[in-house]
Amino acid sequence: MKIVFTGPECSGKTDLSLKIAEKYSFGYVREVAREYLDLRNNTYNYEDLLEIAKFQVAEEKRIALDYNFICADTDLLTIVIWSEEKYNRVDPIIPELWKADFAEMYFLCSPDIPWTYDPQRENPHDRDRLFDIHQTILKENNLPFQIISGDFESRISYASQIINQMNLNITFQ
Repeated sequence: MKIVFTGPECSGKTDLSLKIAEKYSFGYVREVAREYLDLRNNTYNYEDLLEIAKFQVAEEKRIALDYNFICADTDLLTIVIWSEEKYNRVDPIIPELWKADFAEMYFLCSPDIPWTYDPQRENPHDRDRLFDIHQTILKENNLPFQIISGDFESRISYASQIINQMNLNITFQ
C-alpha cells in the first residue's frame, strides 16, 4: 500500500511525508530528484526527467521490499507536471510508469504556507495554478485524494485521520 504527498513546490510534502512515515512506521520514499540535482549542481534537461522517474520508481520498489506500507515524498505525477511546465512535453514513458502504480491515497498539499528559497525551487509565483493542475490530473484519473492545508499540526492531524479511516490493519514495527 502506498500513500503519496504531492503538490506544488514548497507546499510541505517532505516534512509531512517524513512525519507520517515515522508516526505509522511506514517505509519512507524520498524524492530522488533532489539528490539527482544535488549531484549535478541543480542542472538538468528534458532527458534527465525520464532518468529521474526511473530512479524514483526504483526507490519505491526498494523500500516496498521491506515494508507493507510506504509513504512517498512525491511521485511521478510531479515529474509529469514539471516536464509539461518546463519543456511543453512529457516523455510518454513517464506517465505510463506513473499509471502502472497509482497510490491508494494522494495527499494534495495546498500552497497556503510561505514559499522559502531553496536552490532547487524554480517557481515561487504561481503555486496556486500548479496546485490546480495537480488536482485536475488526480480527478481526471479518478484517484483518491485529500487536500491538506493549514499549519503543520493541522496537516498532520488531518492526514492521520484519513489514514486511520482507511482501516489498514497497521501493525507497528
